[in-house]
Amino acid sequence: MSTTASTPGAGPVQEKACGPLKLPLLAPTPESVPKERAPLTAEQQTKYDWLLQQAKGWTEIPSTKDKAGPVTESERFWLTRECLLRYLRATKWNEKDAEKRLLETLTWRREYGVEELTAEHISPENETGKQIILGYDKEARVCHYLNPGRQNTDPSPRQVQHLVFMVERVIDIMPPGQETLALLINFKQSKSRSNTAPGIGQAREVLNILQHHYPERLGKALIINMPWIVTGFFKLITPFIDPNTREKLKFNEDMSQYVPTEQMWTEFSSGKLEFEYDHSVYWPALQKVCGERREARWQRWVAGGQQLGESEDYLAGAADVATSQTMSPSPPPPPPQTSPTPPTTTKAWTFYRPGPYRQTLSLTTTHPLPPFPPPNTNEEYLLLRVSHAALNPADLVTLSVMPFFIRSHRHTNPAAVPALDFTATVLQVYNPPSPSSSSSSPSQPQPRFNPGTTAICFPPLSHLLATGIGGLQGVVALPARYAVPLPAGRTAREAAGLLLGACTADVQVVDYTQYKDLPGELARRFGDQPFDNIIDAFGNQELYKQCARYLKPEGMYNAASIHYTEYTFWALLKSALTLVTNTIWPRSTWLGGTGRTWKAASLMDPGLDMMERIVKQFGDGELRVVVDSEWPFEKVHEALDVVKSGHAAGKVIIKVNDE
Repeated sequence: MSTTASTPGAGPVQEKACGPLKLPLLAPTPESVPKERAPLTAEQQTKYDWLLQQAKGWTEIPSTKDKAGPVTESERFWLTRECLLRYLRATKWNEKDAEKRLLETLTWRREYGVEELTAEHISPENETGKQIILGYDKEARVCHYLNPGRQNTDPSPRQVQHLVFMVERVIDIMPPGQETLALLINFKQSKSRSNTAPGIGQAREVLNILQHHYPERLGKALIINMPWIVTGFFKLITPFIDPNTREKLKFNEDMSQYVPTEQMWTEFSSGKLEFEYDHSVYWPALQKVCGERREARWQRWVAGGQQLGESEDYLAGAADVATSQTMSPSPPPPPPQTSPTPPTTTKAWTFYRPGPYRQTLSLTTTHPLPPFPPPNTNEEYLLLRVSHAALNPADLVTLSVMPFFIRSHRHTNPAAVPALDFTATVLQVYNPPSPSSSSSSPSQPQPRFNPGTTAICFPPLSHLLATGIGGLQGVVALPARYAVPLPAGRTAREAAGLLLGACTADVQVVDYTQYKDLPGELARRFGDQPFDNIIDAFGNQELYKQCARYLKPEGMYNAASIHYTEYTFWALLKSALTLVTNTIWPRSTWLGGTGRTWKAASLMDPGLDMMERIVKQFGDGELRVVVDSEWPFEKVHEALDVVKSGHAAGKVIIKVNDE
């Protein structure tokens, strides 16, 4: 069970080690936000409008290497509003120079074959993790680690292609409002190679590519462990570095000034993120998420009318209106995080079909959110920032074997998010307008929630199947009737695992793991004073079959499910048949029934009154939640492994956002 009765002298909860991260960390901290873009001046807007009209008039891309030809759809897709502005800034707002450089880059991209570089071709270069995309800095820039000490190949054109390929992947996952990256370069010496610095010729080629074809993309370059040979190398190439670029270089500083320590690799002295590069795990995961983000942007571009000069914020999902659908020639920057305007996307773990969760469940930072409040709603609604979510065996069922055709939300939003139990902070409250009435009518009741309130949330399975929402997402909208305010003196962490295991059960809670013969133990202890109701968060069928020994005749046996020994379709079918049998089999004992009513707790709406009663017990100290372990948001797969193992000694909690 996930809840136990409060016991005097109970010891502290022991947390389990999580182990090093092996997957890309693709969600910035909540505090990491891009700086707001400065609006264009009237002169800058005029120059941009001129450049946009010139670009729209291009029909062919020149080339001296048999690559000349008409402008392709992918090239029009690349020519975004922000792309044109980057070239204008790089040329000090000389619109003709910007036009010339844009055409040069389009030619270079064709001749270099940027779009033809494949993960398979580049893979050998990254087998040792000499380039890693991991986390975000304090301005939500993607962190791109370069580790020359992990060099594993001899100088070749593919080494430069490797860098180009990885920069393109960084661009794939840039969040809305941010168009620059953070380079973190660690010149820690290799144990196998004494000189891992690139040659002067190769370094100049890389600098030429970055400066001329990726202008205004470098936000910061943080460099540590500079040996004398590399120091000399940088002195040699400094004359070739643009002055603006030189200002962005930081050597051997305290890098926690620029990157949150929880998102900085421990290879940097102040970093706290334990990461271990495993090429077989990291490389396909990176390609998968980048491909998904790229495809999502392409689909939004197509839906917006395939406009040259489209807004990158719209493509990334931060704006609902495409350039072709607005009269404003300059789309506004995304609202700051403190804006009351509801967000349109959020980070989330999503899946589109049942199956093994390590194959189907993936992390995205652009999961679409429906409008807030929902159209035509006539009830109180909450916009919530999720703090913690609890994982349960029921989540393994919905992830692994529950058919997707029973989800009505699939027609409007094909992605589903797991986790029934979670806590969250209220961002906004929507109260529907009261119907017109006479002045003598009673006043509106006081709202149960205000912005800033922490809520314990438990939407029933029926709501999740209709909407696709879940606790493993950064922001969620929820009817207020599925939430209860957190009592004073209790934490969001422990409360996240409360309601699924305790709803509908005004009972003393017993830890089933403490007894070999649990039915016999319950009969011995409570046979004289049987329970009014029982909630079984494990799904012990034998406990139900013998419940007449310790449950009142009018009592109800509520089970979260039937316990699974394996998560397959046939196990689901067997469990479903048991559920049906328990539900419809006559209660009469002479017909083989138990004489007690059985109901599936996870499938029902317990009602607000019952939820508030349970939360009051929790606040009064009558119930407490035992936590097995807490995991960061990026390690949901590992946390699910613990749930699936059946050895969790309490709730498995995911920290979704900082409290």
